[in-house]
Amino acid sequence: MARPWLSTSSSSPIGMSDRLFSSSDFAVLVASLALGAPALIVGLELLGFDPGLGLTVSQLVLAAPLGIVFAAGLLIAAAWASAENGVPTGLLLRPSLGVAGSWAATIVQLMFLVAWMALELDFAGSAIVEGLEALGVEGIHSAVAVGLIALAAMGLLIAGLAWVTQIWLYRFAFWAALALTIVLAWRYLSLVDFTPLLDATPVAGNFWLGVDAVVVLGVIWFPIVADTARFTVAPTAAASGAGTGFSVAALALVLIGGLRAVAVGLPGSDPAVLLVDGLSTLGAVVVVAWFVVAAIDQPFLLSFSGATALSTISDRFAGRIQSLILVALGALVAFVVPITFVRQVADLLVILIAQMLAVLLADYYFVRHRYYETDGLYRRKGTHAGVNLYGLVAVLTGFVVSAAIKPVGPDGWVSTVESIIPGDSAIAETVGLPPTLISMLFAFVVYAGLGRWKIREKETVSDLRV
Repeated sequence: MARPWLSTSSSSPIGMSDRLFSSSDFAVLVASLALGAPALIVGLELLGFDPGLGLTVSQLVLAAPLGIVFAAGLLIAAAWASAENGVPTGLLLRPSLGVAGSWAATIVQLMFLVAWMALELDFAGSAIVEGLEALGVEGIHSAVAVGLIALAAMGLLIAGLAWVTQIWLYRFAFWAALALTIVLAWRYLSLVDFTPLLDATPVAGNFWLGVDAVVVLGVIWFPIVADTARFTVAPTAAASGAGTGFSVAALALVLIGGLRAVAVGLPGSDPAVLLVDGLSTLGAVVVVAWFVVAAIDQPFLLSFSGATALSTISDRFAGRIQSLILVALGALVAFVVPITFVRQVADLLVILIAQMLAVLLADYYFVRHRYYETDGLYRRKGTHAGVNLYGLVAVLTGFVVSAAIKPVGPDGWVSTVESIIPGDSAIAETVGLPPTLISMLFAFVVYAGLGRWKIREKETVSDLRV
């Protein structure tokens, strides 16, 4: 199948060469993405208390792999669809949401990527400063660390995706992050006393919430995985690379975060502080080095995905300049916007992205049976023009279901939803229902039912007219 998005023009934000990713190349790329702060923070929150779900060690051992299986399944399915059609996320969503609907989805994706970039930069900057202070280097503001990481990411953007994947990641960053992760796990493990934890009483209903928190990792990385999977040699390479790279790296980081939560009890302190507190000089050095290596990759890949999303709206938005602007914007948000508010906005946006992913998978695998007319994905008029109302209904259904189970987002939004929903507490807290998994299931089923009934009917009529 033709891969029209494999452009080497100067307007492309990707800078790819004619060489495509093998399965191992793509696994390294996805693993480098997963070897970042999000999975580590999820591990902290699964076992920690106030904040945290307070899972026991035995629950973590079951919840983390189960959540990884669900998350990896989502990424494998998205990577296969992208590789099979050779298009990025923005175009892949056009059949299920319509051209106008895909543009709205692109705006949501951009807002989320910038917010998540700000969270990554802020967390990495804080962790690096805490590690340096543990080493006796004081007086450095976290803004300095954030600025340096952003500049390093800009350097990778200028070098291009081909150089980053073939040189930076494959020959250095991935192996350095992997080695540092192993040392970090060993340092954390040496501080853990498992004896009182093995007899801990599980918190009722929190197991599936823990699984759901791990599944969200797959949703977070869906746009980037879909945007890069189109450069693989075959759909099988994309699927195996996405599944292997994500599963191994994300599971390791979740468990390491859990080990750290076990060691310190997570008493409500800044997670960046908890990662360094009580470590030896060697441990502090490892934390700083790990964040330096891992944090540079994150804004690079997030801004690459954002620039790719912009280019699906207009060719005038394609180019490295847009990627550089997005990194600068992410750093600016980290500097001036309260990070708690940024996290709340990101939590709300990821729910929308989860529903869009569910609708995409329902459309591609169930309604259209893995057949998209690739050339038609580029046309703004014709079959996919406007908004696919069935996709819109499915996305909104999933979003409402998620809000009803567990509202997340800015305080004003959460208060409004809680005032509408009867009961003293969210359904997720009283029953333990996983909001992301259930809402995605609702969105999938709604779109699959409407699509099989209406969309297939229209395609049949169109085929008869031809």
